[in-house]
This record gives sequence, C-alpha cells and structure tokens, in this order.
Amino acid sequence: MKTVRTGFALITAVVLGAGSVGSASAQGMGRAGPPVSLELRGGVPVPTFDIADVAGAGPGFGVGVGVAVAPRVWLMADGDFGFHPGQDPGPDVNVYHYMGKVGYDLVPAGSSRWSLLVNAGAGAMTFDVRAPGAPTKTYFGINVGAKIGYAVTDRLDLLLSPQGDIAFTDADVLGTDNAWVWPFAAGLRLRL
Repeated sequence: MKTVRTGFALITAVVLGAGSVGSASAQGMGRAGPPVSLELRGGVPVPTFDIADVAGAGPGFGVGVGVAVAPRVWLMADGDFGFHPGQDPGPDVNVYHYMGKVGYDLVPAGSSRWSLLVNAGAGAMTFDVRAPGAPTKTYFGINVGAKIGYAVTDRLDLLLSPQGDIAFTDADVLGTDNAWVWPFAAGLRLRL
C-alpha cells in the first residue's frame, strides 16, 4: 500500500506542476485556457506471455494527467494499478505502473468530437507478490498505447485507453526476464 501512496503523491506533484506549465504553454499557443487534462479510468490489466503463468487478468484502475506542449503533442504521466489473481497454486500479484509518456493527437483539435492520441514512454512497474516473505520489486518498464476520446461536452470526454507495458524483470523472482501487462481501461477525461 505504501507503493500506491507513493505513486499517488508523484502524480499529484505532476498535476500541481502541470498547471503552471500548462498556463505558460497555453499563452504561447494562443489558447483560452491551460491545455491540461485529468483522467480517471477503470478496467482490466491483462498479463501475457510468461507472466501469465503466474498472474491472471484482474480488476484495475488508473489516473493520469496530460499537458499540451504543442497543438498536437502532449506530455503525460499515468499511474495504473492492477490486482491480479494468482494462477493455481500461486499467490495474488498486484502490479503498479508509473509511466511518463509523449503523445501525438492524430485528429486535429476542433475538427471532430473524436480524438485519437498515440503514445509511448517509460517508467517503472512494481510487482507486489501477496505471499508471506515474498519480495516487492520495482523494475524499469516501457509503454506504448493509445487514448481514444469522444467529447460529450466542451470539457468532458469519454475515454478508452488500451496500453501495453513491459517490465524488464528478474527471472529468479517472477519466472521471466520481461513481464508484459496490458492495462485496458475506460473512463473519463476532464479538459481544463
């Protein structure tokens, strides 16, 4: 749980810092307000390949913040938190994803209610094996994905977020040297 609190603290710091960066960027791009977005997502993170022998798909949730640094380019910070049932007879595994990303919106702003942002980035993934004495380990990870939005108002979007995260893990701890976990989520994006 300490890892989740640390992740929320990091995301909060990014959100608070994004407001000041967003205001400066907005003035440079001639926008009426700061180009900042906040996301809340829920879904199913799905382990694949060797890590799927240890953990199954389970519930998850995610939060994110984005700051436009150019009309179609976004800097983003996402946290995704998955709760995976262990494969018989193994223990449950919680996986926490912390990713910094760069995104590019393929649909020009104002041309449609739809948006399609493709993203890539890097960060860390924490594997919390829920067994007595099992280590909690954090590894470097990479990310690719997309964010598909539909504007229901001028400030609120419905959101689909298929992401793919790969952690470069220790085979002695998790049974594989690369753990592929795919956070598939839907939610809301608030544009400030």
